[in-house]
Amino acid sequence: MKKIFILISLIFINFSVFAENIEDFEVGPISVGQSLFEYTEKNEIDFLLSEDQYNNDKYIRYEISKVVNVEGYDFVDVMVKKNDPNYIIEAISAGINYNELPECLSIKADIQKGVEEVLKPDDKQDTEFPSKQDKTGESMIYGVQYYTKPYPSNESIIVNCYHMTEKSNLTRVLRLSVNTHDFTQFIVNEAHN
Repeated sequence: MKKIFILISLIFINFSVFAENIEDFEVGPISVGQSLFEYTEKNEIDFLLSEDQYNNDKYIRYEISKVVNVEGYDFVDVMVKKNDPNYIIEAISAGINYNELPECLSIKADIQKGVEEVLKPDDKQDTEFPSKQDKTGESMIYGVQYYTKPYPSNESIIVNCYHMTEKSNLTRVLRLSVNTHDFTQFIVNEAHN
């Protein structure tokens, strides 16, 4: 399928000309629906396991940026259903660390512009809410969610600035996420149980 390559603030994202589903989107060379085996051998999978896993282990996080360099990102993780023998990628989370909120909001706006040039989302939601990661409630998340299919599907592309306070001792990061419906349902309903 013919691809369009968009350069957004040194961030590389590939979009299909006729984006019909989530598998048409790539972060660098990585897309949802691919097998982790396209990037590594079975005997090297444990090397990619992230120390940062969900409380509920229905999905396993792998640090694919250990074996794939995705220019413009500080890290790229992929999520795979536990016990999937084919290691099919159900979600991608690419991150850029930042210092000041205006920096993140500028990058976020550039990514949004790129997404909106090639995607006619079924729904778009701008969000701003306190981060549950920060127990003080002072850290904020500034985000946008693009839903690629009609409700009740939660298949989505999400761009969030996780603006953590200094006293929270958490890293400030912009995350670009590409999520299947099933993974989004997991994040909303199960991941932190």
